[in-house]
Amino acid sequence: MGKRIFTYFGVPIPPFKEEKLGANATTIRFVLTGKIPSKKNNQQAVAVRKHARAWAIEQSKVRPATWADVHKGIGMVFGKMRGNKDYKDFLDKVRPILQEQSAYWVKQLSHKGLTFPLKKSTLSLRLYFKDRYVTDTVNKQQTIQDVLQDCCIIQNDDYKSLNPIHSASANYYEEIVKDIASITLTFKL
Repeated sequence: MGKRIFTYFGVPIPPFKEEKLGANATTIRFVLTGKIPSKKNNQQAVAVRKHARAWAIEQSKVRPATWADVHKGIGMVFGKMRGNKDYKDFLDKVRPILQEQSAYWVKQLSHKGLTFPLKKSTLSLRLYFKDRYVTDTVNKQQTIQDVLQDCCIIQNDDYKSLNPIHSASANYYEEIVKDIASITLTFKL
């Protein structure tokens, strides 16, 4: 007998294809402290005018600018996204911490064949906040996933490589002095 497909609001939902890790799965934990910046929130769009400016200066030496010259100069200007400085600083701070923690896990589990980056794993993330500010935890989760990939802990954070992902957060006002991120990865060796 086949599995039943349920329909909600006119959309048929097939049974979810879930992979189970099963017995002999290995779990490791990484811990980071301090503020986790949101990588995507602090990017800036900037206009790159360098080439247009150099061209305009050269043209002004030859003759006065025409409307066609002005339009050509404007066409030479292009937009670019400037990276998030807070994220770069955070990455520089946590990279040695994650390298040290990953070296610990390699030492503990090298006899079982642990090597980084992990090709496939699950992620469980617990965020402990030290203050009462309401925080967007999805952005924090995306930052953690990007940091794990940038630091070669995981190979990729797409759905084939990092799935399922569980995340939770709670307020620990006056109980802890720094924000804490507890990152648990479970995988088969």
